[in-house]
Amino acid sequence: SMHSTALRTLIRRVGASGARALSGGATAASEPATSRPVGTPSADTLQKGSVQPVVLKPYVAVELEAEDLFGLHSLVNVDEMFEARLHYGHKVGTLNDNMKWALYGERLGVCVFDLETTRKHLIRALDFVAHVVSRGGIILFVSTHRDTMLNVEQMAEEVGQYSHVRFWQEGTLTNMRQLLGATVRLPDTMVFLSTLTSMSERHPAIVEAAKMTIPTVGIVDSNADPAYLTYLVPANDDSPQAVAYLLRMFKEACKRGAAHRAKNI
Repeated sequence: SMHSTALRTLIRRVGASGARALSGGATAASEPATSRPVGTPSADTLQKGSVQPVVLKPYVAVELEAEDLFGLHSLVNVDEMFEARLHYGHKVGTLNDNMKWALYGERLGVCVFDLETTRKHLIRALDFVAHVVSRGGIILFVSTHRDTMLNVEQMAEEVGQYSHVRFWQEGTLTNMRQLLGATVRLPDTMVFLSTLTSMSERHPAIVEAAKMTIPTVGIVDSNADPAYLTYLVPANDDSPQAVAYLLRMFKEACKRGAAHRAKNI
């Protein structure tokens, strides 16, 4: 499942820094320096986990199994989502068949999202982002909307994360060494405030992230295809009110994740 894929990727990216949290203590001093950190799955186990995710469960930290570790369930409510116009989709004629499941219906020829469904998926996405931040992960916020790109940049900077709101150069993730001439750390998670480009095509970074096994969170409107996304949130991605609400939610998730990390280091 997509959730299991995200957990496997998180385990890989935590590396030695997460070994202490997973095992509850550092490697014993008596062990050789070259030994595998206690609590970290071996390469063979990770390989098996790609087919049978259940074998990785013993390595998952208890906090990852917490239902609402960061208190995000109470943060998201349907009334505020309605006021922010998250329920508005595009015209029925542009509806992507893969998004029918998230609709409540239509009104005056415009798709209307089921906000209870949106709320459930938004909470899952926020919880995942908070977990990544709490483990020192890098979040890259991506958007192509000219009306909101500055807001995305400002929010990412305020929480100490990164953003990309300009033209996406092909191979930015898959061919980074040749483009930059050096090995650069890739983001641990990418959040797409819109999954379509200005040409109404799938953002190329979504496919690149999938190739590099980078978990993705995407706000998917009724005219978009949710394929290749790890965590999708069916919602309006166009209006300034909707984007402002979503940025506020992601900002709070990042802040709570960072606060949890500061408290437990």
